[in-house]
Amino acid sequence: MRTNTVYFLICAIIWGLTWIAIKYQLPYVDGTAAVFYRFLFSSLVMFGICLVTKTSLFKLSRTQHFRFASQGLFIFSINYLLTYWATSMATSALIALAFTSLIFFNMFGARLFLNIPFERKVVWGGLLSLLGMVFISFNEYQNIGLHPGSLWGFLIGLFSTISASAGNLVSYLNKKDNVPTSANNSWAMLYGSGFSLLACLIMGKSLYIEVTQPFVISFFYLSIFGTVISFWAYFKLIENIGPAKAAFTSIASPVIALVVSTFMEDLSWTVFLALGSLFCIMGNVVALARVPQPLLQRLLLGRPKNFRS
Repeated sequence: MRTNTVYFLICAIIWGLTWIAIKYQLPYVDGTAAVFYRFLFSSLVMFGICLVTKTSLFKLSRTQHFRFASQGLFIFSINYLLTYWATSMATSALIALAFTSLIFFNMFGARLFLNIPFERKVVWGGLLSLLGMVFISFNEYQNIGLHPGSLWGFLIGLFSTISASAGNLVSYLNKKDNVPTSANNSWAMLYGSGFSLLACLIMGKSLYIEVTQPFVISFFYLSIFGTVISFWAYFKLIENIGPAKAAFTSIASPVIALVVSTFMEDLSWTVFLALGSLFCIMGNVVALARVPQPLLQRLLLGRPKNFRS
């Protein structure tokens, strides 16, 4: 359980900072090219780790490679191409907010395609987090007049989340085949970078990079921390607790993104933002706490088995 908590914190904290790091890249490289370079570099790092740890990379079936390619397309290409596009249109906090919907896409996708049943505490936690998202969304809605592109950025962010969820479900199938997480990520990132390069060529995007200090710092943060380390921890979470619970990292990271945006983008806090963050945190506690408090359990999850009226 403690190990899963560490995985969760790694994902939440690192991804809470990636949204602002993406903004530091965009002035110096085209967003589509940035996705290609990021995951190409990350895949090479992952292959290196596999070689050092002597993880099998080549004794894999065609079916597994098809899943790697699917995962690469959905998570490491489409998801991030849309995310970078959305980030150029709206604040990092708002794009992070759109990504919180991952929990619902993962929950229902796991039920429909993987036959993983709902857990009541996960559903209640998701609903509490949804209420938090409603408060934050209302706050952002009030500011749409000041940032007309924000709504489109938010909607694009939702589509990127659907793509990410599809990749999450594919990764769960790979783990059922006992594919090592490092090998899975190495191939998926490589395929994803290939799809992004293809998108660059088709759309005529420039591969030019203006090498500056902000770009270099953000690039290495996004590639090493935001990709290699965080996705290793995230897929370990999916392996250990399932895609629905693992997706709660997408609830915690936007709260961190809001704090970062306060200092980096002059985000002004309101009652709605504060309430939204509070409910998001409560949703995480309800869904992921190992032993819910008795009162909370009675109110939200039904009577305990040993409860007598």
